[in-house]
Amino acid sequence: MAFHFKLEKVLRVKKKEKELLEAEYAQAVQMFEQMANNLYELLKRKEEIEHHSNEQFKSKMVVNDLQNTQRYLLSLTQKIAKAQIQVQKARELMKIAEQQFVSKTIEVKKYEKLKERQMEEYKRTLFIEENKQNDEFSILRYINQ
Repeated sequence: MAFHFKLEKVLRVKKKEKELLEAEYAQAVQMFEQMANNLYELLKRKEEIEHHSNEQFKSKMVVNDLQNTQRYLLSLTQKIAKAQIQVQKARELMKIAEQQFVSKTIEVKKYEKLKERQMEEYKRTLFIEENKQNDEFSILRYINQ
Protein backbone atom coordinates (compact mmCIF):
# COMPACT_ATOMS: atom_id res chain seq x y z
CA MET A 1 0.00 0.00 0.00
CA ALA A 2 1.74 3.15 -1.22
CA PHE A 3 1.13 6.64 0.07
CA HIS A 4 -1.26 8.70 -2.03
CA PHE A 5 -1.91 12.37 -1.27
CA LYS A 6 -5.59 13.01 -1.95
CA LEU A 7 -5.00 16.61 -3.01
CA GLU A 8 -2.02 15.94 -5.28
CA LYS A 9 -3.77 17.33 -8.37
CA VAL A 10 -4.75 20.47 -6.50
CA LEU A 11 -1.17 20.87 -5.30
CA ARG A 12 0.16 20.54 -8.87
CA VAL A 13 -2.34 23.14 -10.13
CA LYS A 14 -1.40 25.53 -7.33
CA LYS A 15 2.30 25.07 -8.09
CA LYS A 16 1.66 25.86 -11.76
CA GLU A 17 -0.27 28.98 -10.78
CA LYS A 18 2.59 29.97 -8.48
CA GLU A 19 5.10 29.56 -11.33
CA LEU A 20 2.95 31.73 -13.61
CA LEU A 21 2.65 34.42 -10.94
CA GLU A 22 6.39 34.25 -10.35
CA ALA A 23 6.98 34.87 -14.07
CA GLU A 24 4.49 37.76 -14.04
CA TYR A 25 6.25 39.24 -11.01
CA ALA A 26 9.65 38.94 -12.69
CA GLN A 27 8.24 40.64 -15.78
CA ALA A 28 6.75 43.45 -13.66
CA VAL A 29 10.10 43.95 -11.91
CA GLN A 30 11.88 44.09 -15.26
CA MET A 31 9.36 46.63 -16.60
CA PHE A 32 9.75 48.77 -13.48
CA GLU A 33 13.53 48.68 -13.78
CA GLN A 34 13.38 49.71 -17.44
CA MET A 35 11.08 52.63 -16.69
CA ALA A 36 13.13 53.69 -13.68
CA ASN A 37 16.31 53.60 -15.79
CA ASN A 38 14.57 55.67 -18.46
CA LEU A 39 13.56 58.23 -15.83
CA TYR A 40 17.09 58.27 -14.46
CA GLU A 41 18.52 58.92 -17.93
CA LEU A 42 16.06 61.77 -18.50
CA LEU A 43 16.91 63.35 -15.16
CA LYS A 44 20.60 62.97 -15.86
CA ARG A 45 20.21 64.57 -19.27
CA LYS A 46 18.19 67.44 -17.76
CA GLU A 47 20.89 68.03 -15.17
CA GLU A 48 23.54 68.12 -17.89
CA ILE A 49 21.51 70.57 -19.98
CA GLU A 50 20.89 72.81 -16.96
CA HIS A 51 24.61 72.80 -16.23
CA HIS A 52 25.31 73.64 -19.88
CA SER A 53 22.68 76.39 -19.74
CA ASN A 54 24.31 77.93 -16.67
CA GLU A 55 27.63 77.90 -18.50
CA GLN A 56 25.97 79.66 -21.43
CA PHE A 57 24.71 82.41 -19.12
CA LYS A 58 28.25 83.05 -17.90
CA SER A 59 29.65 83.40 -21.39
CA LYS A 60 28.51 85.50 -24.27
CA MET A 61 25.88 83.72 -26.27
CA VAL A 62 23.19 84.16 -28.81
CA VAL A 63 19.65 84.65 -27.53
CA ASN A 64 18.42 82.08 -30.04
CA ASP A 65 20.65 79.42 -28.47
CA LEU A 66 19.33 80.28 -25.04
CA GLN A 67 15.73 80.00 -26.26
CA ASN A 68 16.45 76.61 -27.87
CA THR A 69 18.02 75.37 -24.64
CA GLN A 70 15.04 76.56 -22.59
CA ARG A 71 12.58 74.90 -25.00
CA TYR A 72 14.55 71.68 -24.81
CA LEU A 73 14.54 71.86 -20.99
CA LEU A 74 10.77 72.42 -21.00
CA SER A 75 10.31 69.42 -23.31
CA LEU A 76 12.58 67.33 -21.11
CA THR A 77 10.63 68.36 -18.00
CA GLN A 78 7.38 67.20 -19.63
CA LYS A 79 8.98 63.88 -20.58
CA ILE A 80 10.20 63.49 -17.00
CA ALA A 81 6.72 64.12 -15.64
CA LYS A 82 5.28 61.45 -17.95
CA ALA A 83 8.09 59.06 -17.06
CA GLN A 84 7.45 59.58 -13.34
CA ILE A 85 3.80 58.64 -13.82
CA GLN A 86 4.82 55.53 -15.78
CA VAL A 87 7.32 54.55 -13.10
CA GLN A 88 4.66 54.95 -10.41
CA LYS A 89 2.21 52.77 -12.37
CA ALA A 90 4.92 50.17 -12.97
CA ARG A 91 5.75 50.21 -9.24
CA GLU A 92 2.09 49.64 -8.36
CA LEU A 93 1.81 46.77 -10.85
CA MET A 94 5.00 45.28 -9.44
CA LYS A 95 3.63 45.47 -5.89
CA ILE A 96 0.35 43.85 -6.93
CA ALA A 97 2.22 41.06 -8.73
CA GLU A 98 4.44 40.58 -5.68
CA GLN A 99 1.42 40.35 -3.35
CA GLN A 100 -0.24 37.78 -5.61
CA PHE A 101 2.97 35.76 -5.83
CA VAL A 102 3.50 35.81 -2.07
CA SER A 103 -0.13 34.83 -1.48
CA LYS A 104 0.12 31.90 -3.90
CA THR A 105 3.43 30.83 -2.35
CA ILE A 106 1.79 30.70 1.08
CA GLU A 107 -1.10 28.70 -0.35
CA VAL A 108 1.27 26.17 -1.94
CA LYS A 109 3.20 25.89 1.35
CA LYS A 110 -0.04 25.03 3.14
CA TYR A 111 -0.75 22.18 0.73
CA GLU A 112 2.85 20.95 0.98
CA LYS A 113 2.64 21.03 4.77
CA LEU A 114 -0.65 19.11 4.64
CA LYS A 115 0.97 16.53 2.36
CA GLU A 116 3.92 16.26 4.72
CA ARG A 117 1.63 15.70 7.71
CA GLN A 118 -0.38 13.07 5.87
CA MET A 119 2.87 11.34 4.86
CA GLU A 120 4.01 11.29 8.49
CA GLU A 121 0.65 9.88 9.53
CA TYR A 122 0.92 7.23 6.81
CA LYS A 123 4.42 6.25 7.99
CA ARG A 124 3.24 6.08 11.59
CA THR A 125 0.29 3.85 10.60
CA LEU A 126 2.58 1.65 8.52
CA PHE A 127 5.00 1.33 11.43
CA ILE A 128 2.17 0.32 13.77
CA GLU A 129 0.91 -2.28 11.28
CA GLU A 130 4.40 -3.75 10.88
CA ASN A 131 4.76 -3.99 14.65
CA LYS A 132 1.41 -5.77 14.90
CA GLN A 133 2.46 -8.24 12.22
CA ASN A 134 5.79 -8.85 13.94
CA ASP A 135 3.99 -9.43 17.22
CA GLU A 136 1.63 -11.91 15.54
CA PHE A 137 4.55 -13.77 13.94
CA SER A 138 6.33 -13.91 17.28
CA ILE A 139 3.22 -15.30 18.95
CA LEU A 140 2.75 -17.91 16.20
CA ARG A 141 6.38 -18.98 16.50
CA TYR A 142 6.10 -19.30 20.22
CA ILE A 143 2.91 -21.39 19.86
CA ASN A 144 4.44 -23.63 17.19
CA GLN A 145 7.51 -24.45 19.26
